[in-house]
Amino acid sequence: MKIWKMLILCIITGLIAVPAVSAEKEYSENSKSKVVLYSADKNYIVSPWTENSFDTENSVYSLRSTQYITQGQTINHNVNVGSGVSYLEVDLNWGDTSDSLTLSIYTPTGSKVGTYRDSSDGSTNGRICFKIYSSQGYVQQGTWKFKVYGESVSGTEDYTFNVYQR
Repeated sequence: MKIWKMLILCIITGLIAVPAVSAEKEYSENSKSKVVLYSADKNYIVSPWTENSFDTENSVYSLRSTQYITQGQTINHNVNVGSGVSYLEVDLNWGDTSDSLTLSIYTPTGSKVGTYRDSSDGSTNGRICFKIYSSQGYVQQGTWKFKVYGESVSGTEDYTFNVYQR
């Protein structure tokens, strides 16, 4: 009988001593927006932009494109990123909230940064806008891949896609 009591006491003590959850925090705070979006690649921080925060005067256009997309279609955009780039400003704008597009982002080494939807930047407005920062200082040099997917499109949807290097 004493062995069972001792065993139960050890189990209870073990459960109390070990934390119930020991997961790594995937989200951190951004001083401007108080939100950082989830990034599958832990080396990158994806932060929503605030109104009129894109610095187009001091940025290098990497890509400026107007495209048309249909339901289930994927359109790939490749952007060559130079050395010494602190962050990327990404702007996918289709303006029609009745259609749904997604944007998947991959680093030059093929790591997935994440897949984002209209509401991912904190606003449902037919637009996905954010900045990608590296936790290592500079974003990776090379060809970044951006995949726009027509998740739910009625007919054909036009969109503009811009990436700025800063």
